[in-house]
Amino acid sequence: MDLGQTLIPTHQIQVEIAIRIGRTRLSVADLARLQADDVLPLDQDATDGVEICIGDRVVARGELIDHGGEGRLGVRILGPVEQ
Repeated sequence: MDLGQTLIPTHQIQVEIAIRIGRTRLSVADLARLQADDVLPLDQDATDGVEICIGDRVVARGELIDHGGEGRLGVRILGPVEQ
């Protein structure tokens, strides 16, 4: 195999990325009582940014931005998370 070739062309592999804004924990009873307009408190402040995840692993931090108007969200990458 030529050293310039790869076994798998990585440009053809797609990875799902999830953006996590926070977490909370509820009992099953509290979960069952949730209604429209209820608010779930999260474990981080509004200024903390978001976690960028691949699977269960946090790989970077970012911040939510307005992407191109029309109410579309985007994430600006702030940097990698040290593992």
